[in-house]
Amino acid sequence: MTSNLVIGSTGLVGSYILSTLLADSSISAVHTISRRAPKATGPTLQATVEADSTQWAARLSAISPVPSTVFSALGTTRAQAGGIANQWKIDHDLNVELARAAKEAGVRNFVFVSSAGTRGMFSNAAPYSQMKRGVEDTVEGLGFETAIILRPGLILGDREVAHQGGPLMTGFAKGVGRLFGIGIQDKFAQEAEVIGRAAVHAAKIAAEGKAPGKYWVLEQSDIYTPSKPTLITTKMASPSPNRPLLIGTPSGPSAPYPFRMSGQVISGFGRGSKELGIPTANLPVSDALTPWISSAESGVYFGWAALHLPASHPDFVEGKQNGFAVFPMVMSIGYNPFYKNTVRSAEVHVLHKFGADFYGVEMRLLIVGFIRKELDYSGLEALVADINMDCEVARRSLAREGWAPKGVEVEVDVPGEGVRVLKEGELEGEWLVRPLEEEVKGEGN
Repeated sequence: MTSNLVIGSTGLVGSYILSTLLADSSISAVHTISRRAPKATGPTLQATVEADSTQWAARLSAISPVPSTVFSALGTTRAQAGGIANQWKIDHDLNVELARAAKEAGVRNFVFVSSAGTRGMFSNAAPYSQMKRGVEDTVEGLGFETAIILRPGLILGDREVAHQGGPLMTGFAKGVGRLFGIGIQDKFAQEAEVIGRAAVHAAKIAAEGKAPGKYWVLEQSDIYTPSKPTLITTKMASPSPNRPLLIGTPSGPSAPYPFRMSGQVISGFGRGSKELGIPTANLPVSDALTPWISSAESGVYFGWAALHLPASHPDFVEGKQNGFAVFPMVMSIGYNPFYKNTVRSAEVHVLHKFGADFYGVEMRLLIVGFIRKELDYSGLEALVADINMDCEVARRSLAREGWAPKGVEVEVDVPGEGVRVLKEGELEGEWLVRPLEEEVKGEGN
């Protein structure tokens, strides 16, 4: 997937497809064609702004080299378009024209975000279903190496222009999720970010020649698990029994630890704070910047997080080491099978109560050990209990001089003991507070 094109990049799902592609260092170019510039930016973005959509097919044909994959999340509503006839021109005619132009240009794979119910009992009487079904049939018939169709249900997310009845339906769906669990919500409503990530993940599977067929349809349930052939998990009805409270010996981590990872904090799935009460800070997962991560076992790790907080942040402290504050942390690397994530993520829970979010802040991680393998759970309560145990294991394990970074003063709130200040750390960890201008991107030690 060295080069890609996103159509509909300014819409709700399309914007998440775009941001996911831009965060992937293995992709050399991400093209967009839209009436206005997309909000997302990045060094690989090549945006074409063309107000006249009748010129989009020609613009697509002119892209060189030819994108390997085209994503279309293009669509509108009857109200925004000014009637069914105008909506048909965009949702059906323009999508069909662009799919044909992509095939003629030599694009290998085409991903189309359609809608649930296009083949339902009453779909023949619904113009919207007819539009989507017509595009699906065209894409299938064009003979791409792989044609991927996503059929999400109710799409959850903040739109620039709310759909009629959208806020009410979104509130209902999230209410169902809170009352009966996310698994029930996922059966009829999906977060736009998850749909976007699933589209990219499925395209990667296709690019590797591992798609289940030339025409691959992902229904609502598939959007959370398009393919994870190497992911094996055990469903836990209760927290892991007989967990040790300390990892390793007092002298410090054993090889191959520690590992490094760094980057700007990005938004995640939004579930940590809202559902678990355990807020997480996410970092992009990149094999190029962190080569060790491709072979790292999915599971829970622990170590130290250094944050370069701005002076305006309520937790900023004047005079910290080169502007960095260092905290203990616990993190998961993997797919989080309880929520059926479709892309691998690095989710960090910094063991400190912050007064505000810190998206966009530079974060460096010194990962010193492994706590446990990734697990699935039969309920939210068991998941939260295991995470809380992870936090206790991390705190107790880090509150030893052999596990604390050398030359950096750190504090650890040890359960049952209170705050322990470590000033004589023995772990090589000066990198955590190295001035920003001297930063070398994270790598395995």
